[in-house]
Amino acid sequence: MAKRKLGSSIKLVVIAMLTVGVTNVISSTWPALAMSVSKADPRYQTTMTTTNQAGQHDQRHLVMGKHIDHVSNSTGFVQVFPNRRRQTFTGVGGALTDSAASVIQKSRPQTRRQILTAYFGAQGARYTNLRLTIGSTDFSTFGYTYAKQATPATFSLKPDDVHVSPVLQQILKQAPNVQIMAAPWAPPKWMKVSHRRDGQNFLVNNALKRAAMSAYADYLVKYVDAQQRRGVAIKTLSLQNELQASSPWEAMTWTPDAAATFITHYLGPKLKARHPQTKIMVWDYVKSDATQPIMMGFNQWTQEFYAHRGVHQYVDSVGVHWYAASLNAQMSLGNLSGQPAWDDNFNNLDLFHRQQPQQQIIATEAAQEKGVWLNQWTPAARYGYDIINDFEHHVQGYLDWNLVLNGQGGPTHAAVNPCGAAINVLHAGTPKEQLVINPAYYVLKRVSRDVQPGTVSVASTTNRQLDHTAILQHDGSTRLLLENRSSKVQTVQAVIGHRAYKVRLTPHSFNSLQLPKQTAKNLKTPPITHTPTSLKRLSRFDNHWVTPIYRFLGLQD
Repeated sequence: MAKRKLGSSIKLVVIAMLTVGVTNVISSTWPALAMSVSKADPRYQTTMTTTNQAGQHDQRHLVMGKHIDHVSNSTGFVQVFPNRRRQTFTGVGGALTDSAASVIQKSRPQTRRQILTAYFGAQGARYTNLRLTIGSTDFSTFGYTYAKQATPATFSLKPDDVHVSPVLQQILKQAPNVQIMAAPWAPPKWMKVSHRRDGQNFLVNNALKRAAMSAYADYLVKYVDAQQRRGVAIKTLSLQNELQASSPWEAMTWTPDAAATFITHYLGPKLKARHPQTKIMVWDYVKSDATQPIMMGFNQWTQEFYAHRGVHQYVDSVGVHWYAASLNAQMSLGNLSGQPAWDDNFNNLDLFHRQQPQQQIIATEAAQEKGVWLNQWTPAARYGYDIINDFEHHVQGYLDWNLVLNGQGGPTHAAVNPCGAAINVLHAGTPKEQLVINPAYYVLKRVSRDVQPGTVSVASTTNRQLDHTAILQHDGSTRLLLENRSSKVQTVQAVIGHRAYKVRLTPHSFNSLQLPKQTAKNLKTPPITHTPTSLKRLSRFDNHWVTPIYRFLGLQD
């Protein structure tokens, strides 16, 4: 019996020695694995959420970290500085167009609930912003205004009652604090010089009649009045969607001088008298200086507009879209290849912020054009890229275009302009009805949850070619958004204070890393050679246009 006890004791000692030996081997050979094994210190444990091309959607996984005393250029890193605060965010959202509302209305009740919960529910994207259209647009099922004749008594929101208003009321029940902006595409045709609501082309005078300025100001204020009576508060009123574009659907153009006159003498005073809480947004168009022939670009238009005294008391923001306009080189290539084209001139946002630091910059529209893009990764990647770079260049809010579209990228009533959406409903209202939640939805969902109103953009830097931005949360923690647009895994350390978290970014992925509240001073950042913006834009141009052409010709794998 004594021998058996002694033998058992020896076995236990040997097992213990072997265990220690194995642990030491793990620690010396696979330090990351050893870190995962040791969970004694919860300070170095966090989570990352990933959506990628491989089919992971909003997947959470554990990330372990460690204490460090310096940051080294020998490994890839993204360093976050929560104490270097920048712009405060207003939130994320989308547009309730007549087209979107019609698809939602036509869908089965269960599908309708799924859509609204996905966007506005506590377990969904938690959208906090909504864009409405004042009258019909390219994404409406029919053309309409709220006043067919030049008499105030004829104004009525009745056209909205067909699709938009019922869905809007359902949204407000689920998200009563949602912030609403509204934008017109065109006034009643009798107010325009052309006597047409559609823009036709740049050779047509698509301006508002000078004699109609007072009537049009009344028209817009009446819209805000009517919505208020329905319990809908309009926080922001855009002067005009795409005010330097003569599109083949509803459109109107404004020169800086005409816009300043209209706002300071007509719309501004009337709106302030009745709705002092409602502010005016201008531009609401692309970021670049290349728009359409004889039209102005972002820099010239905004500089000339804000040079007018008096506009600042009524205007508090500019809106920007992600599209490339007609004169942009990428648009020319897109038209030739049948691919969508985007405007990546983020430097203009920096210039505007330096010139008008008190004015907000809001990204008001984004949509993947030239197709429906069901279940495809390309739109999701583009949203990630555009959002991160917008946030790195002073943008305070982000709104997608149509909340929902059908299986043809519509419906539309004017020119055929099929677009992608984060959510599609195929065969709505039929036995074949199918709800499609695209990868882009999960990118927008994650951004919206991380960028709630009042969160703050903070500085970050990296020694790798990696899109990144950081958001300080209300509880003092930080969310680090990382997009890997390459076809290879990227491994980097996310550094905050003296903590470093090793993250593995899967190919073609959008990631949100949760970082704890910083408790130590920032470590010194090693010298980083930053790629000039012009070369970054050239690289993006190459990735989007040259590489696909080479692959098509069989010149590149």
